[in-house]
Amino acid sequence: MHALIVGNGEPPSKSLFAELMADAKTLLICADGGVNTAAEYGYPPALVIGDLDSLGDAARVAVPDDLQISVIDQNATDMEKALHHAVSMGVATADLIGFTGRKTDHTLWNLSQLKTFADQIEMRLLDDYCEIRLVSPGGIRFDADGGQKLSLCPLAGPVSGIDTQGLKWELSGDTLGPERAGISNEVTAGPVDIRVGEGDLLLVIQRDSASGTITLR
Repeated sequence: MHALIVGNGEPPSKSLFAELMADAKTLLICADGGVNTAAEYGYPPALVIGDLDSLGDAARVAVPDDLQISVIDQNATDMEKALHHAVSMGVATADLIGFTGRKTDHTLWNLSQLKTFADQIEMRLLDDYCEIRLVSPGGIRFDADGGQKLSLCPLAGPVSGIDTQGLKWELSGDTLGPERAGISNEVTAGPVDIRVGEGDLLLVIQRDSASGTITLR
């Protein structure tokens, strides 16, 4: 099962929302105030979960009470609550939007959840500017248009033993961290392979570059 999970950060554009909801089988889950964006764009959610303190009046009226799941836990964010519930429902893959912007502290924490839930659900975090994935321990292989810009960003501490193929600036057993950045690399030819020896590495795809997308192999 695939889900689109919507948060209460900077709202995505209506076109991005529609793109991610193009498959009629996609399950729409809103993390608290994320339902305000869904309601504005005319998409009824399967459920809304969180402490429910950010729901606008229109959303409260539009969403039946039995689809509003209140979870009061100050030790968990609404994103975590939504992900836990999605996993319990059998969701295997998810796109997450509305989890960047507005509050930098929330954005930083939300990025860490790509690692926290990596063994439970395959997911990517998107906004109108970027698509972000955690490179799995087995690495990642994908197709992308030539000229597609991307960055390789350590999530927490240095990442070592990085090998790449298909990029303008290749890495061979290299380490990225505070002393060396992996910002604004570029696809030369596919498929692109990225392998990691040790550490947690984020792959950031720039959506305003080339096609702005990748296709996993």
